[in-house]
Amino acid sequence: MIINKINPSKKEREKVNSLINSFFKKIKTRLKDAIPELGGSMAKDTWLAGDHDIDIFIKFPYSKYYNKDISKTLQERLKVIKYEVMHGSRDYLQIKQGNYIFELIPVLNIKHSSRNLNITDVSPLHSKYVKKNNKNPIEIRLAKAFLKANNLYGAESYIKGFSGYVIELLVIYYCSFLNLVKHASNWKNQTIIDLSSYYKNEKEILANINKDKITNLILIDPVQPERNAAAALSSERYFEFINICKKYLKNPNEKFFELKEFDLNEIKKKADKNKLITFLIKPLDGKPDVVGSKLLKVFNYTKNKINNEGFKILDCNWNWKEDTLF
Repeated sequence: MIINKINPSKKEREKVNSLINSFFKKIKTRLKDAIPELGGSMAKDTWLAGDHDIDIFIKFPYSKYYNKDISKTLQERLKVIKYEVMHGSRDYLQIKQGNYIFELIPVLNIKHSSRNLNITDVSPLHSKYVKKNNKNPIEIRLAKAFLKANNLYGAESYIKGFSGYVIELLVIYYCSFLNLVKHASNWKNQTIIDLSSYYKNEKEILANINKDKITNLILIDPVQPERNAAAALSSERYFEFINICKKYLKNPNEKFFELKEFDLNEIKKKADKNKLITFLIKPLDGKPDVVGSKLLKVFNYTKNKINNEGFKILDCNWNWKEDTLF
């Protein structure tokens, strides 16, 4: 059964918990008045078997640090530990321990989203909401595995898919994975979901959401009602999800949950007698999100150039692992 493959075993849970506990002991005394708190899918119990990313929020007292650079403060306090600084809306630290990656995200300790000075400050509130409303973690794991296997998982700018938080909210709203798939298969050009019924109607939602954040899926963040949690989702990924849901309902089987290895020979077979052009790309070094964004930009530029010269592209995609292939 697919559930047995995606659900962390007792042994894996014990190993992860042991790692987290020992890591907390290692950093706690150095953090002084900042409080470490487990975050992400590990905290919400929505992580998939084999997931090696562990998010930890480092919560700084608001009144003392609201006007300070808490990223620099965190770096200074953990300077005896080997880490890599990762750049984002607020810099955070990445520490590798064996096959596991700990990401330490500095945040201001807030109780309401209106107090946030950075989008990351709200993240612990997301975890709190999901933990409180997550009735069946297995259903969320099924949805995550389904989207991951079909290359729809990830809100990074080069993926523009469904973030883990968006998937969690959708399953909470629809109550189960299957119910989500059934409803999503009937989504139209635009779907608007307000979990907490914060707004009176869709008209009020559209009037209050930032115009730049209005996308095919508008999912009102229950802890930050002025925010569309699905703003990073592209139209392409939105409609791909609808189509894959329709295919699954016609023939539900475990293949929809299995990660498929990239196979150029399969693409050659699919191309058949049509012309197939492949480009082997050498990416620049850097943060994955930045490198991926540059690769996507080059991919789209190349695609548009081919189209503008009068050629008809039947299908195209790109793969980025050890090698990068357009």
